[in-house]
Amino acid sequence: MKILVANVGSTSFKFKLYNMIDESILAQGKIENIGDDESSYQLISPTGEQNGKTKHENYESAIRDCIDFITSPEHKILNSLNELSAVGFKTVHGKNMRECRILDYNVLKAMEEYNFLAPAHNPPYINAIKIFKRLIPAIPAVGLFEPAFHKTIPDYAYTSGLPLELTEKHGIRKYGFHGASHRYISERAPEFAGFDPQNVRLISCHLGGSSSICSIENGKSIDTSMSFSPQSGLLNANRCGDLDPFIPLFLQKVENMTVDDVADLLQSRSGMAGIAGKAKDVKQIENDAHKGDKRAQLAVNTFCYRVKHYIGAYFVALGGCDLLVFTGGIGEKGAPFRKKITDGLGCIGIKIDEQLNKNVKGEAIISTEDSNVKVAVVPTNEELIVAREAQELLQ
Repeated sequence: MKILVANVGSTSFKFKLYNMIDESILAQGKIENIGDDESSYQLISPTGEQNGKTKHENYESAIRDCIDFITSPEHKILNSLNELSAVGFKTVHGKNMRECRILDYNVLKAMEEYNFLAPAHNPPYINAIKIFKRLIPAIPAVGLFEPAFHKTIPDYAYTSGLPLELTEKHGIRKYGFHGASHRYISERAPEFAGFDPQNVRLISCHLGGSSSICSIENGKSIDTSMSFSPQSGLLNANRCGDLDPFIPLFLQKVENMTVDDVADLLQSRSGMAGIAGKAKDVKQIENDAHKGDKRAQLAVNTFCYRVKHYIGAYFVALGGCDLLVFTGGIGEKGAPFRKKITDGLGCIGIKIDEQLNKNVKGEAIISTEDSNVKVAVVPTNEELIVAREAQELLQ
């Protein structure tokens, strides 16, 4: 079975083609700056790597190039599209969508109902899914919804404090996101760190431009920081994270803001960038903080404090912790962030070795010998989880 996994960004398109017999990658690529005058691309096949620039006015142009690339005889990837079993997507949000699904009309409609909650994710994915379904209608489109891993969260953890009639009518509950990443960590990190995945208390920290934390007990999610929308939980690069619910209402009154004005504020002008007051790029904020910029320092400190807060909360929820894992762009590459987050956590038995933390390459244990909790850095692999789930659904 061969499965193409499509990863859709607001202006980018990435793909990996898996041979599920051994989970090897047959081809992969990325196209960036879609819609600009010039798009950069990187395409990798058994015959080599291609890098360059071209023009992709829209997603259909980029997706057509992907299909042409994997079926071109010169690249020796697929003889025909008939070898392809499915196109898999890491779909983000949809009303009552908490599983892996064939992406039919009803599922796309459920996604469209929640466009307001995930405006940076749902519309581009829906567009890409429709393009694939139009260009290669014989190949099933499969979506692994990000909340799927969080289906095991107990009712007292996912229920909001609203009238139950309203929550049931509109599907309001804690969904949780980054499910493919947290699931991969739940499987790979214990194996790497020497634990049984079915007998371990694990806190998974997926930290990057978009961040969330998940408490995992014996391979199952029991709570996670993101709730009804990706705007909740930790600060993100430009999304607000947890807020007193009356703050948006207050802003509507005193600033004469509309619902859409407030939504734009929370989704695209808040988070670390909102505090720093400059770039949306986390790396730039980190650099500015290192140079002494007070607002950038406040943004970094606020982010790290929120992470520390959730680690402490989930340590209690789990009744202790055996393994703390950092993943995602910041989690994997941000040694200063990892140090700032773990400073002071010795009170719950979490200690990291500064030299090990500074010299991380790939998978690594960074805790000290006397740390009661093992601390690891493990690069995530969301695409592989999507491919596995799509395979299981089709079989």
